[in-house]
Amino acid sequence: MSVEQKTVSLPFKIKFSYSMGQIGDALGYNIYFFFFLFFLTDYVGVPPALAGTISLIAIIWDAIFDPVAGHISDNMRSPYGRRRPLMIMAALPYSIFAFLIFNSIALGTQATFIYFLVMTILFWSSYKFFVIPYFALGAELTDDFNERTTLRAWSSVGLYIAVMLASALPPYLLEYFENSGMSGQNSWRIIGAIFASGILLSAVICWNFTRGKEIYQHDQQAKQKMARSSLFKAIGQIIKLKPTKYLAGSVFFWAIASTMAMGGLIYLMKYNLGYGADRQSLYFIINSLVCIAWLPFINMAARRYDKKMVYACFLGIGSLGLLFFSLTGFPLFAILLIFCVIFCLGDSTYWTLYYSMMYDICEVDEYVNNRRREGVVTAVMSFSQKIGAACATWFTGLLLAFGGYEGTVETQTDSAHQMILYVNTLVPGVFGALAVLAVLFYPVTKKRFDSMMVALNAKRENKAYDDTDFKEML
Repeated sequence: MSVEQKTVSLPFKIKFSYSMGQIGDALGYNIYFFFFLFFLTDYVGVPPALAGTISLIAIIWDAIFDPVAGHISDNMRSPYGRRRPLMIMAALPYSIFAFLIFNSIALGTQATFIYFLVMTILFWSSYKFFVIPYFALGAELTDDFNERTTLRAWSSVGLYIAVMLASALPPYLLEYFENSGMSGQNSWRIIGAIFASGILLSAVICWNFTRGKEIYQHDQQAKQKMARSSLFKAIGQIIKLKPTKYLAGSVFFWAIASTMAMGGLIYLMKYNLGYGADRQSLYFIINSLVCIAWLPFINMAARRYDKKMVYACFLGIGSLGLLFFSLTGFPLFAILLIFCVIFCLGDSTYWTLYYSMMYDICEVDEYVNNRRREGVVTAVMSFSQKIGAACATWFTGLLLAFGGYEGTVETQTDSAHQMILYVNTLVPGVFGALAVLAVLFYPVTKKRFDSMMVALNAKRENKAYDDTDFKEML
């Protein structure tokens, strides 16, 4: 018989401090996906297809080593926990390379390609050793099905504050510095330094105020069950889990949709719509505020109706919006804002609920394989997300090149304008629909999860248990 567990709320201090770590994650992640391709094409002069290839190689490199970071995190033995030591060690190099990727050096085409490829590889490598333990930490702060959603809603507030800063601030600062007589390349150096400082500060706040709050940190019985296992065996066991396959597929497809739709906006607003820095910044501020405004509604709906169906429904609405606006375009700023409201419902749901759903796989892994491997579970999902994001930047570069886009000219051709529109709407809309289709097969629901937790607690205590009510998850 299924059992309904009572939700145990986390203290405000923990939710707030954990959300600060999300700011550290999202500042670097979003300034990269919003502006790095644009920086390379329009300020360094790298051809768009080559610029997209730099991102593709670097992010695939990072994604491949995500499981390594997760495995190291899972197997760390420290009185300070398994996650936080890695987070603080990675925070400084992560912030340094966030600064260096926006530094242009006068080199030839080949040397420029090598320089930015190396810098982006180092950026993403240090990023993963902060963010994989950070996300795994979230699964260790609570094992409550609903409270994980609330924790992720708090984190999403931090996420969209960072998105607002990473999207709205650079165009404004760029125009301000250039109007003051500074070159565009030097302007980007200052912008990189500002964001690097924000990354380091928020990471340190999260690290400091979550110390000792992991629910399994002092549980000797849990430590005994977390025996060391090989990396490849751990990855194989987690990938075999039924929930992993379908959630990872959905994460991959929406990562493509989200990255293309958001990363292409700077091209859309500058070239198709003719917006200056003020209008661009205004849109990005509104975009982030709309995403934050959706969060209480998403959290309430997920707690009432189940994460999976809310996730599928709201991503579906966002995907339909993308497809619809590929036909209409954006003749008015008000139309762009309507697009923002519809797409943000899907995107906010993705960044809030997919992590919460991912955390629930950690208990499925423990039930099936007798291991707590939050790090590797996080890494597998991060791999799917980053491969999707890498494909998106590569697709964007290729499609822009195919449409005849030239980053060194002020006026684009009609074919380039049309391709910019499709990069922001039609193509991500198709991938968004695939994300919805994949998650419909995801088997974890609250009733099944609560029943499994009863059985898991009995299993931990070597008591009798039954899996009849949650067999479909296994």
